[in-house]
Amino acid sequence: MAEIYDWVKKRMKDGIRTPPDEHIEFYKNNEFIVPDLTALDDPDLVNKSGGEIMDETRMPWIPVPIEVPYKDILDEALRLYYTSCFSDHRPDANGWKSVCIHGLGSTLTGVPEDYGLEGEEADLSDWCDIAKYCPKTVQWMMDEMRYKKFSRVRFMALAPTGWIGPHTDRPSKTGIGATNVAINNPDGCDMVLEGVGKFPWEPGVVRKINTGYKHAVWNRNEEEPRIHMIFDGHPGEYFTNKVRDGYVEFINGMK
Repeated sequence: MAEIYDWVKKRMKDGIRTPPDEHIEFYKNNEFIVPDLTALDDPDLVNKSGGEIMDETRMPWIPVPIEVPYKDILDEALRLYYTSCFSDHRPDANGWKSVCIHGLGSTLTGVPEDYGLEGEEADLSDWCDIAKYCPKTVQWMMDEMRYKKFSRVRFMALAPTGWIGPHTDRPSKTGIGATNVAINNPDGCDMVLEGVGKFPWEPGVVRKINTGYKHAVWNRNEEEPRIHMIFDGHPGEYFTNKVRDGYVEFINGMK
C-alpha cells in the first residue's frame, strides 16, 4: 500500500495531474477491503426470474456468463481511440473518454436529457456512424448480447494514469444498473466500491454493476488505456436468463 501512494507523491512532484485528495482518500479507505458478500444475499432470489433479480438484488455485481471476443473488440476500440474518435466524458475525471456505437450519435455520449430530448425524442437511438469501423463488435453485440433493444452502447476509455472520481449513478443500492464489459483491464487499473473493495475485473468478463454503491476508477498503469463497454437498453429474455444463471452460480460459489 505504501508503494502505491509513494508513486502518487512522485507524480505530484513531477507536475503530473493526479486525483484530488478526496479521491486518493477514497482509495486508501476502500481498495483493500475484503467484503463479506454473503451478508447481502437474499436466499429467495435464486428462485426468481432474471428481471426480478436485477430489480431486487443488493449485490454489488452479478457475473453474466457470455463469451466475449475481447481481443478482436480491443483492436477495433484502440483504432478508434488512437485516431481521436473518443470525446471527453465527464468533468469529475481525468482522461475518461467515450464514443457511442449505438445511441443518439457517436459523440453524444450523455443521456437524452442532456440534449433536451424527452418523450419519444429520447428513444431515437440507432447504430451510429462509428459502428461501421467496429464490425466485429457490432456482430458480437447482435449474436451474444441480444438485447431486445439497445439504446446507449459505448466504448469507455480511461487513459494511462487517468482517473474517475468517486460517484454514484443510482439513488439506491437495491437493484442493478448498466451492463459493463471489460475489453481489457491493465495491470494497476482498479475500480473500487465503497465498503466493498476492488471490483474483480479481468478482460472478457460481463458484469451487471450496482452503481448505487459509490465507486471510483484509477488507471495507475502508465502505458495502457483501460477499455470497457457500457450497455444501456432493454435486455431480452435471453440476456435476463443469462443474468439469472450468473446470479445463481455466483451465490452458490459463496456457500
